[in-house]
Amino acid sequence: MKKASPLLLILLVLFNICCGNKSFDLSTIVVGSDEKKYDLQNKNIFLQDVSKDKKTVQYYADENKGIQYGNIPLSHEMGTRITVYKGKIGAVETYADEKHSLDFVRKIVQQKGKPVAGLTEKVNLDPIQAKDIVEQLQKVDFGKTQWNGTGGRSFTYPSAFFWNDGTNYSILSIAIENDGRIRNKYITLSREAYINNAVFGMKYPAPVQSPWYQYMK
Repeated sequence: MKKASPLLLILLVLFNICCGNKSFDLSTIVVGSDEKKYDLQNKNIFLQDVSKDKKTVQYYADENKGIQYGNIPLSHEMGTRITVYKGKIGAVETYADEKHSLDFVRKIVQQKGKPVAGLTEKVNLDPIQAKDIVEQLQKVDFGKTQWNGTGGRSFTYPSAFFWNDGTNYSILSIAIENDGRIRNKYITLSREAYINNAVFGMKYPAPVQSPWYQYMK
């Protein structure tokens, strides 16, 4: 038997490295679709927790190692949670890396379109720092970002978007700190998983004080 050439061996090693480092793209997951379409049982990425009745499986990636959303890096501090209910994707919850928060907001809004509801907050920032944030948000916020007064430090921005397509709910939260740090959280969930209280942190029916009460009955 002929020995493989050194060049061929190098190519094989590089191929294996590339295949082994292939990341899991969270943006490909469709809520309501069959769990079997995705490699959620890949133990190199996810840990799992099965409910006592076997109907619900929670998949966790605590540090988001090997996971991204499209080409956007995710937070290594907050991680990702995927809920499977009765064999279907019931919910996806994740957080973008802080340095890419605005890119993440833009990507989600482009995918979802105009929200059915939203919230706003006010924040004070250094004018130079605020200018770039305001300009980026104004491209995707549907008129929610506005300067307050003439001081150039305070502005109102969209702190949450809510979408309801009749089958699934999606909520994108945005928090801008006074030091300019931007954090966000994104969760999208099926109504079926929600009304059966299968999604961690989401209670059905929504409490009256929730801003989404009238939309998640």
